[in-house]
Amino acid sequence: MDGDNLELEVNSESENGPYLDHPPKGALKKLIYAAKFNVFLKSLEGEINQIYIQSSEDKMKEELTECIKNLETEQVSLQSENTCFEGENQKLQQKLKVMTELYQENEMKLYRKLTTEENYRVETEEKLYKVEKRIGHATAKLETFRKRAKDLKEELERTMHYYQGCTISYEKKKKHMIIGLQLELLKEISSLI
Repeated sequence: MDGDNLELEVNSESENGPYLDHPPKGALKKLIYAAKFNVFLKSLEGEINQIYIQSSEDKMKEELTECIKNLETEQVSLQSENTCFEGENQKLQQKLKVMTELYQENEMKLYRKLTTEENYRVETEEKLYKVEKRIGHATAKLETFRKRAKDLKEELERTMHYYQGCTISYEKKKKHMIIGLQLELLKEISSLI
């Protein structure tokens, strides 16, 4: 029952039902009055419980309605945020893709540069090795030439000493021969005189 029906029933019982304002006299009447009054209280208690339950249900319906409205509002907000996040995610995915491509491009450039530098280094090392080898050969030849020059110098000095000795010997012989010839000439001249 709702609240309006309860008021009508309470009013009708108070008019016709137990005499709340003027209780009846006598024991039987009092018992009847008490029984009617108990029934009335039980009925009133039931109706109050029904009103309380109805009121609780109405309040719960209002709270649920409010909660549903809040959830719907939150859902719209979350959907909006989700749309923003999806847009941001797409931007970040695109940015990641571009950054990955740039990274790979730079990696390839660096790889080519490193390969070129490595090839240049290898070529330079090979050239240096060849130059060092030539320098080694040239140094060995130079050493050989120095030794040969030293040997030739020593041989030249020996030869010069030998020829100087020969020259001195020939000079002595020549002097002796000249002296001998002069002596012979003198002898012949003296024998002619």
